Amino acid sequence: MKHLAFLFALPLFAQQDLSVAWVRSSVEYAALSQQAYRAASQSLEAALAEPRWTAALEQKTGFEELPPAVILDLDETVLDNSEHQASLAAQRIAFDNDKWNAWVSQAKATAVPGAIEFLKFAQMRGVALVYVTNRACKANDENDPTVRNLRRLGAPWVPARLLCREGSSSDKGARRAAVAETYRVLMLIGDDFQDFVSVPSEQNSIAGRRAILGPNQQFFGERWFLLPNPMYGSWERVLQR
Repeated sequence: MKHLAFLFALPLFAQQDLSVAWVRSSVEYAALSQQAYRAASQSLEAALAEPRWTAALEQKTGFEELPPAVILDLDETVLDNSEHQASLAAQRIAFDNDKWNAWVSQAKATAVPGAIEFLKFAQMRGVALVYVTNRACKANDENDPTVRNLRRLGAPWVPARLLCREGSSSDKGARRAAVAETYRVLMLIGDDFQDFVSVPSEQNSIAGRRAILGPNQQFFGERWFLLPNPMYGSWERVLQR
């Protein structure tokens, strides 16, 4: 597409270098992350006060008396993996599953700016924190690297509310729906469009994703909070369509 020509003119690894450098060194990245979590904290009070408030499209009726919860992604939302991305960029390699698993096993991801403060604030307000992640993890295993990473950072969590990826599908809709059966979902927080809404394969294009955003963009900044991540995401897979 012509409007993306400038992007494709850059060598792949030059793009990778720039995106990783921005996350790891810019005050803009830190400020945007803090801004998102600060806005979420401010919106939390309004969400708690309004029984009909829900952020989950999967939640339709009969949720008003359910206990409140916030659903969060983990990677680049709570856990900052930019050190790993920098290593890939330095080696001039793209995503590699074995290298990703090796990184996860070290449990050394840092916290996204503002994340831990928000999590502790929400916990103090009696809000359940549910992590819906596409990591392969074992929530009931105290030696699981993701569990160890969350514990090391002081992130509030309980095994029943760490929902890891099962099977080959990365879609989170079914897991959001399962949470919505038990909790009133006040907010969704993530770094990828599909942390908020499922995108059918036939609509997974630039135009299709924009069409889905249209009627849902009202939720961003009030019930949906998006963290900046130029390093990777579902947006990459539609650039050539």
